[in-house]
Amino acid sequence: MRPTIMRSLRPSLPICFSFICFLLVLSAACGGGEDKKAEIGKLSDPATVPTAPPWDKPPEVAILDPNALTPVGGAAPSPTPAPEGAPGVCGPKYTIESGDTFSSIAAKCGTTTQAMKDANQGVDPLTIKPGQVVNVPAATQPSP
Repeated sequence: MRPTIMRSLRPSLPICFSFICFLLVLSAACGGGEDKKAEIGKLSDPATVPTAPPWDKPPEVAILDPNALTPVGGAAPSPTPAPEGAPGVCGPKYTIESGDTFSSIAAKCGTTTQAMKDANQGVDPLTIKPGQVVNVPAATQPSP
């Protein structure tokens, strides 16, 4: 009977040996053989967290006069107007931007939501998408 038992244990010996080697390597990598005691909670205790030392003397405050500054590299560029129909620019045509609604476009362009709906009969206000171009009616004059 004994030879049968030994034969059945032989295939598991390499597995056990491999497992023991793995544990030894893991123990060495984690510092298991050292006599250091883990300092638990050292970084979570505000009294022991390392911080920068305070200044001996705070730095001087420098207040810049905006009128005394000179631009670097020549004159400041003049703003160029956006072309008509560009995204977010009011005109006879308006290119929808993300988050736009007929109400927000009307408020931005000085008209009413109803006028936007009337000027865009074939457009469903609930399904407008960024990049879509819609008509913008002329701005309405505020009533006195």
